[in-house]
Amino acid sequence: MEIKFKIETLGYLVSEISSNTKRFKIGHSSAYGDRFQELLNKLFFIYEILKEKNITYFPYSTNVLWEDDRVNYYWTIRIDSIYSCINIKIEKLSPSNESYKEVLIQEDIETEKLFDAIYQSLEKMLAEFGFVGYKKKWEAGNFPIYEYITLMAATEGMDLRHVSCLEQEEWKQKIDLKDELGVINMS
Repeated sequence: MEIKFKIETLGYLVSEISSNTKRFKIGHSSAYGDRFQELLNKLFFIYEILKEKNITYFPYSTNVLWEDDRVNYYWTIRIDSIYSCINIKIEKLSPSNESYKEVLIQEDIETEKLFDAIYQSLEKMLAEFGFVGYKKKWEAGNFPIYEYITLMAATEGMDLRHVSCLEQEEWKQKIDLKDELGVINMS
């Protein structure tokens, strides 16, 4: 399974999905909020628990609804263990007929392959629009800088260092700003 994300027109983001048997696009309008960022948030929760090797969360499953004017898409993301692939199931729903549900795809994707695809998509959107242009074209949210910096640092083999802080402020977990800016300057 392969996946790409891109802003196709003003306020409209698509995911292009292909597998051995299927190839299709699904869209999401910014008029319904930034569900792309919601999807990224949920995927990056998985990214963090995998990185920390935190087995207490497994098996883990989450959902995101991408809404559009004529059709909705319900993403179900599931991972069973640190060592398993991520299973992505996308169902097509009708906003006017609650009983209509069609499974478009339900396949596994390697975690590394998924996050590399997200990074490539973000890299392309940043090159095409920039930070400000992304906001103007997507309209519903800012460029996902956390996800971009995190994936670029991992791709380049960089370790983002935590800045030490007072014990009572330990929850802040600040990352060294020079590291973050250094990652951005690499592009």
